Amino acid sequence: MKRITIKDLAKMLNISTSTVSRALKDHPDISSSVKRKVKEAAEALNYVPNDFAISFRKNSSKVIGLIVPEISMFFLPSIINGISSVLNKEGYRFFILSSNDSYETEKEHIETCINSRVDGVLISLTNETKDAEHLKRLKEMEIPVIIFDKTVPQHTFESVIFDNIKTAEQCAEKLIDQNCNNILAIFGDENLEITQSRLRSFENRIRQSPAVQLHILFCKSADMVKQKLDILLDDHSFDGFFAMSDETLMGLHSSLIKKNLNNTNKKVVAISEGTLPKYLDETYEYQINDGYRMGTFAATKLMEAIRKSTPDVSEKPDSCYYL
Repeated sequence: MKRITIKDLAKMLNISTSTVSRALKDHPDISSSVKRKVKEAAEALNYVPNDFAISFRKNSSKVIGLIVPEISMFFLPSIINGISSVLNKEGYRFFILSSNDSYETEKEHIETCINSRVDGVLISLTNETKDAEHLKRLKEMEIPVIIFDKTVPQHTFESVIFDNIKTAEQCAEKLIDQNCNNILAIFGDENLEITQSRLRSFENRIRQSPAVQLHILFCKSADMVKQKLDILLDDHSFDGFFAMSDETLMGLHSSLIKKNLNNTNKKVVAISEGTLPKYLDETYEYQINDGYRMGTFAATKLMEAIRKSTPDVSEKPDSCYYL
């Protein structure tokens, strides 16, 4: 069925489109009888306002673009819930675009957001992204941007990230306090800044205890963790394990079960969103990276940027918020 427009209502009632528009808005200049006729016709014909046209006139779409590297069961759902909780209260909607960890796709998504007339963009960068030059297209279009979680060194856009140095150091201290002397630390993609910052902090803290042996493993996925540990766990006797994320923890947990090493005196410490360890093994210790908090904080900063009177919200560079 064809969508009924204001023009259709105006033609049927033999009045102007401006009169129909004002009658639907209950404008005081329109008589009660005309308002009644217009509203009755609109209801009878199932007239639905064109939100995009209204937004175009108001120069605000009330829509946010959310760009993420991938849709994953780890961490992302809690971030989305946090973002949604803020945007819903503000009367905003958002759509999610997955870059599939492709820099080229990420650039395409930025153009999609521009063409969709979004009021702002929340973006977590791909593993392939090395700088923020492509985000300057959004700045040119006066579209506020907040980078969250995965970022790159840059001094143009506000970003919200976790305090990876502090969190990794706390995990190392947990293992040291448990008197672990032979530790396997499992990190993610070694090319990522988040991996390197957690590695440096964890390694520096372990080095303060000369008696501790540290073995480091880099794995890009839970499956890769399982593959590497199938061999490694047969050749070494570790008494402590560190997983830098829920994804690496999932692979570690599966391997420990396979080797019948769960429910032993081996200590496992992870950086986690907080939900997964509770269901894997209650003895696992973890430092929480609260995805919901990150989502609410990033969305709140974006709302603040959108409300600023100056369109170019990126004039105050190098604002990085650590959670």
